[in-house]
Amino acid sequence: MNARRVVAVLAIFAVVATGFGVTIAVLTADRTPPAPPTARVPAAQQQPKVPTPAEFQIGVVVTDQNCSAPNGCLYRYRIEPKYLGLHPLPDKEIKVVYEVKGGHQPQVGDFTVRAGQARVLQDVPLEGPPNAHLEASVTQIVG
Repeated sequence: MNARRVVAVLAIFAVVATGFGVTIAVLTADRTPPAPPTARVPAAQQQPKVPTPAEFQIGVVVTDQNCSAPNGCLYRYRIEPKYLGLHPLPDKEIKVVYEVKGGHQPQVGDFTVRAGQARVLQDVPLEGPPNAHLEASVTQIVG
């Protein structure tokens, strides 16, 4: 009978100690409500902003080549801009300044973008060596 009393006393002590522990934990717990989870804004709801030069990629398409000149060739080209940004473009007009390399001298050009539509020049002349590889990169965004 003695062993039963010891086990019963230990069980009662464990229950009382657990009750005190839970009560102390509840009374000393931080009572500030948890912050609501922040939701990511879908791309369709993001605000338009002026892009950076890195958000544009420009392809150069040679439309004509005349290599009868003694100092090299006369190329005519157009650019094909591609916007790679993750946010919408602003509704106001922005000017994208770029530089074309591969000719005798780098050539600076620009195009405008308004409401997601780019206006570019066609058949732009550039002098360069035979078999030139023309490349363009954006240097500045003016908005």
